[in-house]
Amino acid sequence: MRIVWITLLIPFVLAASDVPDIVPMPADKPDLAAAEDAPSGEKPADKNEATEEQDEAEPPEPGDPPPSPPDEAALAACEAQLKSLGTVFERNDPIDGPGICGMAASYKVSEIVRGITLAPDTQMRCATALATARWIDEVVIPAAQVLGDDVRLTGIRQASTYACRSRNSQPDAKISEHAKGNAVDVATFNFEGHDPLSIKPDQRKGSREESFQMAVRAGACLHFTTVLGPGADAYHDDHLHLDLAKRRSSYRLCQ
Repeated sequence: MRIVWITLLIPFVLAASDVPDIVPMPADKPDLAAAEDAPSGEKPADKNEATEEQDEAEPPEPGDPPPSPPDEAALAACEAQLKSLGTVFERNDPIDGPGICGMAASYKVSEIVRGITLAPDTQMRCATALATARWIDEVVIPAAQVLGDDVRLTGIRQASTYACRSRNSQPDAKISEHAKGNAVDVATFNFEGHDPLSIKPDQRKGSREESFQMAVRAGACLHFTTVLGPGADAYHDDHLHLDLAKRRSSYRLCQ
């Protein structure tokens, strides 16, 4: 009988001997913190890559089609909103640049809102003009109050609107939003009762002027999908780049 029991136990002993002494632990999960800080599907971009070409920081964009025919109903609605803000503008002929450069309707704006000039002459889409006007009206004018009770914004100097070029004018870079009339570069704010304020890197002096620049830059993200300025990269140390780039998600690039 004992021999029978020993015979029956041998398979179980052999099976047990095949189990490894150390159970393998599951591999560590990847660190998701960095991925959560960036748009879905991409690794976070290094600060040094935070240029206008930083669309690597968000999902891929669809291909860029050539300018489509103007939507007259949409343009009429846009123009009505510009007029309500006191914007002085004129609609110019379409721009049909090389490749995908150009826009179906180009707008020259001389006063971005009532009493506030925009110079030099602009070439931009109506939607870009409207976003700029709303930003000036809702953000920049109120922010100027920090500069003094007698200070009034009188004008904006822009450094670039339409330009058929690549991003940051770099070879082999993607097409710039400037090439579609979707962008404006703001360089200087002019005032009555205060010296002009040009965009420049933060000196960390805690001054009213620095507070003004920080406020208008942050507020621009409420009206534009891309905002780049000093500290984003060397290309934007002397102006605010504002554009209406279309992306597959609602992600906004604000740096």
